[in-house]
Amino acid sequence: MQQEPGASGTNGGTDTAHLTARARDKRVRIRLTVVSDPATPPEILQAMAADPSRAVRRALAARTDAPGELLRELARDPDLKTRQALVENPACPPDVLIILVDDPHGPVRWSLPDHPGTDIEVRRAIRRSVDEDLRRLLAERSGLDKETNAALAADPSPAVRAGLAAHTDDPDLLATLTADPDPKVRVGVAQNPRIATERHRLLANDRSTAVRTAAVRSGKLPYDELQRLAHDRSADVRWWLATWPTTPEPIVRILADDPHPDVASQARARLR
Repeated sequence: MQQEPGASGTNGGTDTAHLTARARDKRVRIRLTVVSDPATPPEILQAMAADPSRAVRRALAARTDAPGELLRELARDPDLKTRQALVENPACPPDVLIILVDDPHGPVRWSLPDHPGTDIEVRRAIRRSVDEDLRRLLAERSGLDKETNAALAADPSPAVRAGLAAHTDDPDLLATLTADPDPKVRVGVAQNPRIATERHRLLANDRSTAVRTAAVRSGKLPYDELQRLAHDRSADVRWWLATWPTTPEPIVRILADDPHPDVASQARARLR
């Protein structure tokens, strides 16, 4: 059977000279076979970093055995999907991920906190980023090291600190964030499934309506706190108490006689 020009043969078709020739072939599909060939040596892959075809460069970025220098070059590739393929490559090394922290496109940057290669140095680079959403996504990962936790707890953005409060598994950090001056952060604490009942009690007595509401919506307050909140000064808190499915029926009956018509009608609807 006649062999397609440029395809690997059985008599040394995958040797370096033949692979080099195929890597320079005018046909994109032939160059793609070189990229996908596990026998292609690193120096040939490196030479293809400036290939005119985006399909070739994307395939290079996805190779888990690609040389580091190649990946560093592709981290600055003008093609967005090439850089996305790079950040989706589980073998992408930390020094390349640090370059991508400053990528101009959010979808590339926002993939970094979950990347398996994200180490302490990459996390430090993320913490220095001006991208608040990127820092928040890092803060929302549980199991962070103490240095990263401490830095994020001092982040100037309440959204970042709130993300940390809602997801951290560090009890000491939760205690610190419970006293945060911004109510958004204390709401985050109330949303954390790991906090103890006593901390929920504190939040149920918070000066902020939003925090007390978040405590109600946690579904973890003891009966005596719910009974007290049925007479809370905020109609919003009482409305959420009437609405929330875990509120016991006796509390809902109290709210059915609430002086605020929206609270009373919501409670009566629940009872029906």
